[in-house]
Amino acid sequence: MNHVPSAEDRLHVKEHLIQTQLKIAELESEIARVQTLLDALLLGRDKATKYIEAHRIFVSPMRRLPAETLSEIFVRCLPEDRYAVRDIAQALLLLTTVSREWRRTAIVTPALWSSLHIYLPSTLSSQAIERRVMGFALWLKRSGSLPIFISLHLEAEWHSSRFRTPHEHEV
Repeated sequence: MNHVPSAEDRLHVKEHLIQTQLKIAELESEIARVQTLLDALLLGRDKATKYIEAHRIFVSPMRRLPAETLSEIFVRCLPEDRYAVRDIAQALLLLTTVSREWRRTAIVTPALWSSLHIYLPSTLSSQAIERRVMGFALWLKRSGSLPIFISLHLEAEWHSSRFRTPHEHEV
C-alpha cells in the first residue's frame, strides 16, 4: 500500500478510525464497570475472610479445654534442659500473648513460674535494673508457694552498690 490514498479511501479509513475509537471508549467503560464490580466483590470477600478469622476461634476445640488441661499443656511447653528466661519469643511469655484466656491460665499456673534464668549485663542503666528487678519479683510472686529454681549470670563488673535500694546501707 505505497500509493497515495484517494479521498474516498481516506474517508473510509477515517470512518473506521472513528468506529474503532468508539469501540475503545465502550470497552473502557465496560472495563471500568467490571473493575468497580470486581473491587466490590474483592471487598466483600475480604470482609467475609476477616469475619471467619475473627469468629473461628469461638468454635475452636482449644476453647473447650478445661483450664487444668491447658495448664498442663503449658507446663509441657517449658524447656526441660534449661531455666526459663524472660523473653517474649520463648514459650512461657509467648503463651501469655495468644489470648486473654491463655494469659489468665498461664498467670495462675505456678509451675510455669518455678524456674528463672537471670542475666544482668554490666551495661544496664539503673532504670533498666529496676525494671528487671520488678519483673523478677512478679515472676517470683506468680510461682506461688512452689520452690523456685534460679540461675543467675552477672557480668564481672557488677558492684554491689548497684543493687542497693535508697533505704539500704553498706555494712
